[in-house]
Amino acid sequence: MLKIRYIAHSSESEKQQPHYLDEHIRGTYFQARHVSHTFDRYGITAIAAIAHDLGKKSTPFVQYINADKKIRGSVQHAIGGVIALWTMLQEVKDERIFMAAAIVAGHHAGLPNVQRMLKEMIPGAPKYLKTIPALSQTEMKVIKDILNRFPGLPLEGKTDSKSSFAYKEMLMRMCFSALVDSDFLDTERYFDYGKSLKRQGKAHSIQQLDEQLQNYMLELRREGQDKEINRYRNEVYMACREAAKQPLFFRALVVPTGLGKTLASMAFALEHAKRFNKKRVIVALPLVNIIDQTAREYQKVFGKASVLEQHSQLSYADDKDESMERARLAAENWDSFPIIVTTTVELFESLFSNRTSKTRKLHRLANSVIILDEFQKLPIHVLAPIFQALHILMEHFNVTVILCSATPLSFKNTELVGNMGMPIEICENHGQLFASMKRVDYIRIKKPLTVVELVAKMREHPTALCIVNTRKDAFRVFDEASRQKVKGQKLYHLSNRMCPDHRKKVIEQIKEDLKKEKPILVIATTVVEAGVDLDFPTVFRAMAPLDSIVQAAGRSNREGKLDKGKVLIFELIGGGMPGGMYRKGTEQTRILLDHYDTGALHEPWIFETYFRSLYTLGAEDLLDAYGLRSLEPFAFEEVSRLFRMIDQNTVSVLCKNYRDGGDQLEKLIRSCKESPYLTRKWYREAQLFAVSEYQDSRLFKENHDRLEKVSEGWYIWHGDYDMETGIVDQNREGGD
Repeated sequence: MLKIRYIAHSSESEKQQPHYLDEHIRGTYFQARHVSHTFDRYGITAIAAIAHDLGKKSTPFVQYINADKKIRGSVQHAIGGVIALWTMLQEVKDERIFMAAAIVAGHHAGLPNVQRMLKEMIPGAPKYLKTIPALSQTEMKVIKDILNRFPGLPLEGKTDSKSSFAYKEMLMRMCFSALVDSDFLDTERYFDYGKSLKRQGKAHSIQQLDEQLQNYMLELRREGQDKEINRYRNEVYMACREAAKQPLFFRALVVPTGLGKTLASMAFALEHAKRFNKKRVIVALPLVNIIDQTAREYQKVFGKASVLEQHSQLSYADDKDESMERARLAAENWDSFPIIVTTTVELFESLFSNRTSKTRKLHRLANSVIILDEFQKLPIHVLAPIFQALHILMEHFNVTVILCSATPLSFKNTELVGNMGMPIEICENHGQLFASMKRVDYIRIKKPLTVVELVAKMREHPTALCIVNTRKDAFRVFDEASRQKVKGQKLYHLSNRMCPDHRKKVIEQIKEDLKKEKPILVIATTVVEAGVDLDFPTVFRAMAPLDSIVQAAGRSNREGKLDKGKVLIFELIGGGMPGGMYRKGTEQTRILLDHYDTGALHEPWIFETYFRSLYTLGAEDLLDAYGLRSLEPFAFEEVSRLFRMIDQNTVSVLCKNYRDGGDQLEKLIRSCKESPYLTRKWYREAQLFAVSEYQDSRLFKENHDRLEKVSEGWYIWHGDYDMETGIVDQNREGGD
């Protein structure tokens, strides 16, 4: 009797052999075991790999795969492997089978709620899939062998079952990620082997990268020996080197702005990775607009082949060379790059998602060093689930977490780090560093200012930066500054009413003018407050949360060229204010500054007082606003639906009349009009020319005739785009 050889995939090319199911399962299995063996000691990923495509043995799928015309999705197959595993579970009572079944159930559509799998998916499966267990005896024997060869899951703790469930949920996410990525890669090898080869990179090893960094830092020290600030930078750098040699997986680096935190934290990460078997370094930053600068700094040291920059506003469309193609592919699963630079939004929304496209890279977190830069800016409403996830990664997945900040934080305030325990500080003398690095004087302007008065005060300074709290305020102040023009002083505006491509170009021009010591006045929102290396003698800052004021101060006298820079804190009459924690933080800052002199802004104790007032003890509803930790176990769909880093509904608005968009912008607009659907590549490229807008904003409500919806969450702005201030509404204002 001839043995039937089932087909997993078939090519349209008559010359190419089918991708046989046994070959695909074998390829997926070995790839999945390779990427999961360090964290999955129980064989869950291996079981899922063996079972994931068994549904392709059904008669309807065999007919589908052999048909001339195929309608994708017309025949179910994913649930077939689940039925095979469920049948085995009736005989072999092992929790690993149950976990693998959920992973198989979601390997196309997304990791499901386990209760839905049990109550809906399995009972509602097509009858033709009921034959799968009988057709899969060989695979079932392999799975039983895996169960015997690998150790079983540890028993749940008697006193902490929540913790046990949280670990198993994370383990399932990681195994799911490993399966999805391995399935995709094996399929890609069949359909496009050339593309598969492009994923293989020429990145250096962790050891080589560390040698590159040491050589780079040696050269920097030679060039800057006569600068006092470099002594402090070297002190921080060497402290990171020494701290990295210790087997402590939860650290904090809290040092003033301008002391080389970006490279010092990387020095810790690479030294630590060498010693404790870490495979990659993941740098997560709070804002998209600061990633480009950070990635470029790393690429300058390590080269583009070793640093992957990934965020929503990055496009590789104009780069056709081999390295950029590799970067585009690696952004899908974070493979082949030892250093990843991304956003905290990308990192944590992937970690809590159930979607295959988002979760595909998660298994790369295992055996990594995660640097959370400006971590105090993590949104408070999801801190509890984030902290829990990080705690599990550190405890079970060989992950080291470094919390970085330029705000003098005290970790005695445990709400800052949730249930993770206290991080060990890398620079134990950080208090002395902050005292030594008083590069600015804080001056509070007691009398509230009109826009006219504010601009008049700013015009007294040849070069100054003014940071306000809203886009509308930035537009008002810029508009008035344009009227009070001073000969020879250039004027710039920066806000997220300008698309990323526009902002980036303006920032580059500002840096060039500062380098040439030209007199300039910059009116900006908070987009310049973190990670943008601007150095002004004078900074005006509208009253704001305490950490935002300190961040603004980091844009003054950054290189220590002056004896002291000036940071003038003011209240703007009629000024706007974001809601939520930003407003609460501003109110608390005002109270503190009313009670204490501005000199207290140099003292660490004021920040402990400030953050303690914000993170109220026991306020679980504040730190877990969506109630994620109270959901029933394995509710993956529910968690994915609820978890949001940005707690407001925003849409992307493509700026049609941004004149620097050129052919690329025209092509994007034409494509969204003519294509039947928009690809991920389109969304990625379009982000460069789009602004983010709240759906309940005044601009959105009052300009329906200028907004054209092209996709869910995407619109085209047909109104004006000013090459100084960005989108301008019908009232010639900058919006909210």
